[in-house]
Amino acid sequence: MQSTRPIAALSQRLASSSSKSAASASCWIRPPTPFLAPGATTTASQASPTATTPQRRAFATSPSPRVGGSGTLIKATIALSLVGVTSYLFGSLYPPQVLKLLFKPVSPPRLRSDGPEAEAHMREIEDALHSLAIVKDLKTTSVAHGSAAELEVLRSQGKHITDLDASTTVEVPAHGRIPGANVAVAGPPVEGGAADTHQYVMTRPYLKYSREKARHNLTAGSLRGPGMVAVPPLVFTKTGHGASQLGGNEGDSTIVLHLGRSLCGHDGIVHGGMLATVCDEALARTAMYNLPGKIGVTARLEIDYRKPTMANQFVVLQTELIEQRGRKAVVKGTVTDVDGKLLLECRAIFVEPRYARYFLDAKAIKQAIEG
Repeated sequence: MQSTRPIAALSQRLASSSSKSAASASCWIRPPTPFLAPGATTTASQASPTATTPQRRAFATSPSPRVGGSGTLIKATIALSLVGVTSYLFGSLYPPQVLKLLFKPVSPPRLRSDGPEAEAHMREIEDALHSLAIVKDLKTTSVAHGSAAELEVLRSQGKHITDLDASTTVEVPAHGRIPGANVAVAGPPVEGGAADTHQYVMTRPYLKYSREKARHNLTAGSLRGPGMVAVPPLVFTKTGHGASQLGGNEGDSTIVLHLGRSLCGHDGIVHGGMLATVCDEALARTAMYNLPGKIGVTARLEIDYRKPTMANQFVVLQTELIEQRGRKAVVKGTVTDVDGKLLLECRAIFVEPRYARYFLDAKAIKQAIEG
């Protein structure tokens, strides 16, 4: 009995030492946090006695912070809507050329070549022609000659282009200005007089052509009328005096012409052949001013089309003599719209027929060229 007491005392001392060691280790080792299902609670027996805050389980990912993007989305939607509405409005007011070609408005029926509606159309185009800024500027340094002078006299009296035909006789002052006109006028001959003091001679080709002459003439008759070439072009030809002041050569010209809705190849675009015809006539006038016999035929015509020429608008042709040698003249030119946008470039060679100067009156031909 006495022998068991020392053993019991030893066991008690070992147990006491183990409890102290365990208590000391508990200060350094934290028990793992048990995994809890959503909604579960931790009981007092399960909780760590040393835990003071909730612990995140190992390898857990934190949820992404929510970004308040709803406001940004609304702003973007409003901005895109405004851009769309603005584009639609500007496209309706100023439709680009491509849309005009793809979605063409219905064309009005072509007017008859005679009658009240045709005459009203001619007067409208004529008034618009004289309202162009380029025409107003050129008229201030020009002298009107021939049928152009007669028409200016009629316009100063409140009359119109439809009041002038081949049988009309209009008295034109020998020289000077007339009330209500911003251009000088001169009766024949224009050379040796008004042309020597003005930079340009203003003419209207074919304005007083008789019906008999115009009937089988392409530019004077077949292409004339509402929707085509409603009124004759307005031609400003540089004089010798103008060439000395402005440079270039006598016969260089600026021509303003209206091309109507019925001159199209592709709908809405002026036919390339029509433009070639216009260029041929314009370049030939400059060549004839400089050829010895004042007559020439087209030997070569080159055209570089730069942009589509839309129908029903005014165009400006400018011609310039490049070279004149013997019976040959080389002339170049451009066609632009009234804002100066280049539509095409052209170049031509004209040759005077042999012996033409022996059979033709050069002065009479020049008089015919000047209207």
